[in-house]
Amino acid sequence: MNQGLFESLVGRFYDATPVETVPLAERRIVSIKDNLTRIFNTREGLLPHLKGYGLPDISEIYRSMPDGLERLEEALVSTIEKNEPRLRNVKVQRQDGASGAMTLAFSISGEVPGFGTITFQTTFFTNGQSSIASWKKA
Repeated sequence: MNQGLFESLVGRFYDATPVETVPLAERRIVSIKDNLTRIFNTREGLLPHLKGYGLPDISEIYRSMPDGLERLEEALVSTIEKNEPRLRNVKVQRQDGASGAMTLAFSISGEVPGFGTITFQTTFFTNGQSSIASWKKA
């Protein structure tokens, strides 16, 4: 199965795109992107039945700058490794944020077995939300 169980059950991806409209070869990658979006927009501890799911409170990261950057990078790697097994050898690298905005941006790369290395860009905003840009194959 190329998409995740959640997408198979609801028949659509996070952005409401129907699963069947995405080319079969891209479904796994879109599913990984969706899962990362859910993880990054969930605060750690919010789902007590899923220990280690989600990220620390981003507002706390901003308050503890610049030391918070390293903490967030470590949290990204450990959370992805724990909650997204389809992405291996995860690497996180800090990027310049959007100009004029207080954002934290990271590139996240990893290997998808049978597909190759992919890279996502994620941006964290001061309101605690995050977005993930489209993936690209390395």
